Amino acid sequence: MHLPAPPKTFSLAQVQHQLRQMGVAFVSHGTAAQSAFAFKSLRQVEPGGIYFLSPGIGDPPPITRSIVLREETDLCGEANVILQVEHPQLVFYRLMEAMVADRKKLQGIHPTAVIGEDCDVDPAAYIGPFCVLEDCVVKAGANLHSHVTVMRGSTIEEDVTIESHSTVGATGVAWIWDPVTRRRVIQPQIGYTRIRQGTFLGTDVTVVRGSVNETTTIGQGCVIAHGSKIGHGSLIGDECHFANNVSIAGNVTLGNQCFLGSGAIVRPQTRIAERTVVGAGAVVVKHIEEPGLLVMGMPAKTVKSATDDLSGVPKSLEN
Repeated sequence: MHLPAPPKTFSLAQVQHQLRQMGVAFVSHGTAAQSAFAFKSLRQVEPGGIYFLSPGIGDPPPITRSIVLREETDLCGEANVILQVEHPQLVFYRLMEAMVADRKKLQGIHPTAVIGEDCDVDPAAYIGPFCVLEDCVVKAGANLHSHVTVMRGSTIEEDVTIESHSTVGATGVAWIWDPVTRRRVIQPQIGYTRIRQGTFLGTDVTVVRGSVNETTTIGQGCVIAHGSKIGHGSLIGDECHFANNVSIAGNVTLGNQCFLGSGAIVRPQTRIAERTVVGAGAVVVKHIEEPGLLVMGMPAKTVKSATDDLSGVPKSLEN
């Protein structure tokens, strides 16, 4: 039995050095009570951690013998070192990205993957175990985890990550009854799909191809979390974030930097303006024309302007 590897640990000096490498200004307060620290969560506080405290985070649990990134100088506990920085959450994420993320770039095609004859796979892309690629384009830096399916007419741009059991370019279903023959006539789905640069698709995500000549498009730098479904011909703007199990029907247009909470649903042919925040479980049935609104409920109604103090919504540094 293989036990999980212990978390990587770092000295205070290593953390400070990395901050300097990133060009982050900081002021240290306090003296380290131990030599090794690991990145840890406020949901499970333990001594010897590296934490961040941001304004509006509420009353944190007691933190001891740790490194704390925060804007204030209060030592906030026994034997802590405070690294006073601006935007502590951002700095914490950047530190983790630099110090613990697996930066090894995988390349090549796993021998169990099935690749169509007319696929164009860049040598600097990675196609994982048991992937199935029909006639499609996969560009440099794309990372397809195991059991991903990319169907014909799809383009996966640079540095896209697609996690296991997701499908890009799935076949949608559009049909009409023939009143004479009493037969359901199904329209062939012959459109396209494009996942633009730097986007992340979690596990069990389905993106349906356009119906005729449309291209279902997910913009640059989006995060589409696990279990989400995107219907045919939909256009998702840049830097949008979908929480788990979001369902977007066909021909929806979503502006840039929208956030959709877990389980949100959007009806077909709906337009949603940029920077809209859709609350968890909301059902959007009408156009949202004004940017920067928070909508909630079934059917979704405007609650207020969306601001940075919304719980669970990634913070913008521009507002």
